[in-house]
Amino acid sequence: MLKAVITGDLIKSRKIAVEDFDVIRYRLEQVLIYLAEKYGAKYDVYRGDSFQVIFPDMNYSIKSALLIRLALKSVDTSGQKFDARIGIGIGAVDVQRTKLRSSTGEAFNLSGIGLDKLKGQNIGVFTNSEEFQTRIDLLIKFVDAKIDNLTQVQIQALYEYLVDDNNNHEEIAKRLKKTRVNTTKLLNMANYQLFSEFIDLFESLKSELIHE
Repeated sequence: MLKAVITGDLIKSRKIAVEDFDVIRYRLEQVLIYLAEKYGAKYDVYRGDSFQVIFPDMNYSIKSALLIRLALKSVDTSGQKFDARIGIGIGAVDVQRTKLRSSTGEAFNLSGIGLDKLKGQNIGVFTNSEEFQTRIDLLIKFVDAKIDNLTQVQIQALYEYLVDDNNNHEEIAKRLKKTRVNTTKLLNMANYQLFSEFIDLFESLKSELIHE
């Protein structure tokens, strides 16, 4: 069975103040726990600023990668901005160990090597399907650029939308402590429907073009 592996690291982690680093690490742990509970993912955080996540199959990786970045970028402390570079690898897994960084297989190799090759963007997807890569790479770049142009409140609204199974604007508004009208306005400004369509298209193309 093919699986999806996320390898990531915090951007400019050495420049993060100690008190802020505790906050950002806690936020990272929160979203990783959510992915474990929601999708059955396993995760490993190491070296203080690096992490890996593996999913039971090859689903949920792109949505999860977006959630990790949105969660980090939503943190408001000291006026500093936080983010992560993420490489997603989809392929076979030979050996999966408790410490994921010690695991082996195509998915781990694609994810780690892909992360190292990322230039000019903070998220990339790497597979051995040339057709899938050709059809998805430009869309990934557009999504990556769009995330970087969102305001913090738009990011917070988009994150809450993506974790809400019912996509209920009223419930999202309560969590954001804003009015429903204002929340819908924020979501529209964040182009939330385009993000949802992108996730659906990614999963559809992946299922169509990547096979055992």
